[in-house]
Amino acid sequence: MELSNLIKEILELVNLDIYGVAGVVKDEKLIISALREGAANIYLYEHGKDLVKLNKLPISGVAEPPYGSDRVVIYRDVAKGRELHKAYLVHINRPGEEVELSSNLQPMRYFSVIDKGENVFITGVTERGLTVHKIKPQGEVDIVGTIPGLGFLVDVNDGLGAGILFQQTGRIKLFTMNIDSGELKIHNLPGSVASARVGGDKKILLALEGREGVTFHTYDPESKELGPLQLPYNDLERYNPAGVNYMSLLPDNRILVVARKHGRSKVFLDGRLIEGPDGNYGAGFKWRNGLVVSHTSLLTPYRVLYLGENGWEELVGPKMPDWLRNTLGDHGFHKVKSFDGEEVPVFTLESTRAGKPGPTVVLVHGGPFSEDLDAWNIFATALALTGYNVVMPNYRGSTGYGEEWRNKLIGDPCGAELEDIVSAARWAKEDGLAEYNVIMGYSYGGYATMCALTRKPGEFKAGVAGASVVDWEEMYELSDPAFKQFIELVFGGSREKWRERSPIHYVENLRDPLCIIHPQNDSRTPLKPVLRFMEKAVELGKTFEAHIAPDMGHAVNTVDDVVKILLPAVIFLYRLRRDQAASS
Repeated sequence: MELSNLIKEILELVNLDIYGVAGVVKDEKLIISALREGAANIYLYEHGKDLVKLNKLPISGVAEPPYGSDRVVIYRDVAKGRELHKAYLVHINRPGEEVELSSNLQPMRYFSVIDKGENVFITGVTERGLTVHKIKPQGEVDIVGTIPGLGFLVDVNDGLGAGILFQQTGRIKLFTMNIDSGELKIHNLPGSVASARVGGDKKILLALEGREGVTFHTYDPESKELGPLQLPYNDLERYNPAGVNYMSLLPDNRILVVARKHGRSKVFLDGRLIEGPDGNYGAGFKWRNGLVVSHTSLLTPYRVLYLGENGWEELVGPKMPDWLRNTLGDHGFHKVKSFDGEEVPVFTLESTRAGKPGPTVVLVHGGPFSEDLDAWNIFATALALTGYNVVMPNYRGSTGYGEEWRNKLIGDPCGAELEDIVSAARWAKEDGLAEYNVIMGYSYGGYATMCALTRKPGEFKAGVAGASVVDWEEMYELSDPAFKQFIELVFGGSREKWRERSPIHYVENLRDPLCIIHPQNDSRTPLKPVLRFMEKAVELGKTFEAHIAPDMGHAVNTVDDVVKILLPAVIFLYRLRRDQAASS
């Protein structure tokens, strides 16, 4: 394929609309979140009618509206990618009209936005740390309290807030906050909090992650009484999930849980399995006589489904062209032995343009406390179009495989998880999928790429590092209070390995082709250390290419953002594949 034709395909791919459901508002209308019209926007959906765009300018996120509400809270970055947010109200009957939530609230990085109708609660980063703000109907702002560490509110009901707090041991604890007094209590529970909702009786509905998977409970924060959640059906218990995508208490008091294991999820209502297509589900809501949910898979872009008594139907979804569908081959889930015998969960996506064995990219997810799923991945799809098979390892530190697996990375970044990634690459060759391997990642995945090329030279033909960390010491100095807490969490509270695990101190080992892509205004993984990495590489005579994405931050919110990151990577990999084919 000619490069010009590939670029046309990539541009068509990134302009493919994707959809999710964000809530049910007045008159049973739906709020649809979408990457459409070139950016992240929200739309009003009424059955049988065209979508109506509600916001005026692109958004960064939307708060789940209360059932039956007539307005929605949105928020956006107002600092060219530096993730300083402001919140706005949009009314479902006045599309395109935005009203600032409060002129008294200064722009800040938001970690959570909870819309309770009368009041809105925002956890944001201030000089004091992560602070909970209560915004009243007339825009007055009360500071409820400050969270002691890395954490945020997840729900509020009847004056009681519930939130999660990340400990340096890896345990995710529950905290409760009295909204009136600001009193905060941290609760010791037998497992990490995977999800929490506050009931009307001030008891908390909890999903706890432990060694054997996720269990569901009710918890009284006053008496400290923890009991099993009694559900009418036992399908959820038999499923024995390892993670939770979404959990809520519906207006009719039924409990909705989207639970997952092995990178795929299912929908349960009061413990009963609600049938739908394979893949992954996001937020879900009571709608009409059934449920409306977000759905995706590696072969299916994000869409909105209705799950009713007569099965399921697609309400809103993209029109996927045949040429794109035909490029995506088999996809599968595997367990790969790592260096120490641990089994690494791995997803694969084959390209009909690559063949077997063929050029293969080991695509490393960010986080690191995140997970590759059976879900639409625009990077993986673009790689398939470029003629590469894709291997996606859920290295130790990934979520969805139990608390113990997630915590194995803490204190050891660029350590055992790098061995997991290398093991997945070697397995791809041994299994007949890969002719040769390239490594690519964004954010923590970019850091892992830098680690691989400087600590394991020769393992990969090349690497693409996006928004990467190269110097933990300098990154810490440039970070806000929340990301300082994040770095301390990753290293388990110790600073001893900061220098040792920073790729900038191993530039001399770089010998494989490297493509660096970095947002100019990135406030999570700042650009300055990467510029110093490049300066050292130049001094040492290393060959690399670099692309700085102008006026862009870490988050990807528009099609233009996607293009700035994806197109340089695709062109780099296209040329690599062409050169490898010519030399063989």
